[in-house]
Amino acid sequence: MRCGLPFALVAVTALCCLPLPLLAGAASPADWLQRMTASLHAESYQGTFVLQRDDRLDTIRVVHAADNGGYRERLETLTGSPREILRSVDRLSALKGARADSGEGTGAPHWPAAAPVFLLEGHDRYVLEDMGADRVAGLDCRMILARARDTLRYSHRYCLHAATALPLLSELYDGHGNLLERLAFTELERLDEVPDAALEPRRADVERIEVRADRGHEKLEWDDQTGMGGWGFSDLPDGFTAIAATERRVGDEGARQRHFVLSDGLASVSVYVESASGEQMFEGTTRAGATHGAARSVDGHQVTAVGDVPRRTVQAVLDAVVYHRGESDD
Repeated sequence: MRCGLPFALVAVTALCCLPLPLLAGAASPADWLQRMTASLHAESYQGTFVLQRDDRLDTIRVVHAADNGGYRERLETLTGSPREILRSVDRLSALKGARADSGEGTGAPHWPAAAPVFLLEGHDRYVLEDMGADRVAGLDCRMILARARDTLRYSHRYCLHAATALPLLSELYDGHGNLLERLAFTELERLDEVPDAALEPRRADVERIEVRADRGHEKLEWDDQTGMGGWGFSDLPDGFTAIAATERRVGDEGARQRHFVLSDGLASVSVYVESASGEQMFEGTTRAGATHGAARSVDGHQVTAVGDVPRRTVQAVLDAVVYHRGESDD
């Protein structure tokens, strides 16, 4: 694996799937990124990878089945305490960049979601570089670097499988060139079909995670003045824009829970809004590896922002949330 990175590397995370481009001749770094986002929704595989976050190192076995634009997978830790995770994310959730989190310290990665790379045409916050051919897990790959021009986003370096553009290596760096997170496959096998038995649990204490945007969710009209249901954004960090907004009814009383996704074309931040009061309210910031979260209360609602971006970016997105009272009632 090639080592050494230029100073001030930066990051890539994402949303909203783009079709696999028909590439003629030499592919640009943006072409490679688009191929990557498409492959994560179209390829099935099994393999073993190493995930490094801060001072924690996990080895994980994965079986991943592409499923009608979404995916199903089984993850099993091979180091530390035995753990098994079954995850299922439907097509709508995958397209919207839903986070299938399983809690801190599980070793389950946040797979790079599909990125709206076309947004990069509207700003110059990243420099995309083709760093040439390399090899990871015995497979030929192309090293692509997204280097940020400011400290509002991380740098991300990928080594993308030459045939499929699957990320065999994914690394996040802060603005000083410090490694925040690394995911590297040690072996990977593409599968034409994934038997159902390969996705069945092996342990009685398996953790099951389902993300289903098509169950009880509504996609509402976005208004440039009032946002969605009275919720919107003002003075977002440079380059970021709202790209998805959904809501669903939860609980016996059918309270509204809203979810917004914001992106700069590579990085993404999710914002969640739900009614809360008293001890349910939380204000402050949290961190888990490269992921930062921040929360505050707004007019009887808990508003939470989370993303694989620097803390100041999550806080800036949270501060940009505005509520136009009277546009919607919970």
